[in-house]
Amino acid sequence: MSSIKLIGFDLDDCLFDSTGLSERARIKGIDAMISLGLKIEREKAIQIIKEIVNEYGSNFSKHYNYLIRRLNQMESTIEHISYTMRYKYISAAVMAYHQEKVNSIQLYDDVYECLVRLKDLSIKTAIITDGIPIKQYEKILRLKIDELIDLIMISDEFGIKKQNPEIYKYWLKKFGVKGQEAVYIGDRIDKDIAPANMNQIHTVYLHRGGKYDLSHDNLKIRGYLKPDYEISNLNELFDIIDSINRK
Repeated sequence: MSSIKLIGFDLDDCLFDSTGLSERARIKGIDAMISLGLKIEREKAIQIIKEIVNEYGSNFSKHYNYLIRRLNQMESTIEHISYTMRYKYISAAVMAYHQEKVNSIQLYDDVYECLVRLKDLSIKTAIITDGIPIKQYEKILRLKIDELIDLIMISDEFGIKKQNPEIYKYWLKKFGVKGQEAVYIGDRIDKDIAPANMNQIHTVYLHRGGKYDLSHDNLKIRGYLKPDYEISNLNELFDIIDSINRK
């Protein structure tokens, strides 16, 4: 019989509301530009910034720069924005964006207690996340969970993305456990569930309502893409651990 010795978590939209925080922060940036004098309807600006995010990705570093470019090139009803003013607007937006991220980042309500309980049970924990290391570590430090996590693995430090099952194989090897002795929890089928399943890890699909979330009704998938369990709250994890340990 294998008992659970290791729990892994995704970070963004799993331990905290990354999607919602980023959206709120981008809108704060828009509001800062308008407060500084940018002549545009707020909803119009929000619509354009969402289009840019969809087209260039959420990690693109020049969302506001491209907003100004679009306004100058495509919006004939808006007064041309001078070279000097465009950078004032962008600076104001970036400052407001980062301030909102600093002020508002927080764990989902069920996370801290879950991590404490796991530590009390002497179950090792890890975060496996894609992203730029300095940005991901900043999130973890601001969330004040680094002391509750035994290992932090950020894909860019390894030169390998989470969709590759090798990063999960390394995670198991690092702790000297078998896949059947580990559980991985995430909100994405492609990057969390599928590669963990390939390593015979018990997989838990966590419904947070984020941009990649598939509802219970829509999660009709089979084979290595199918999670072993689905939950909506981390408190449910402990029943899963007990169930696995009893088998």
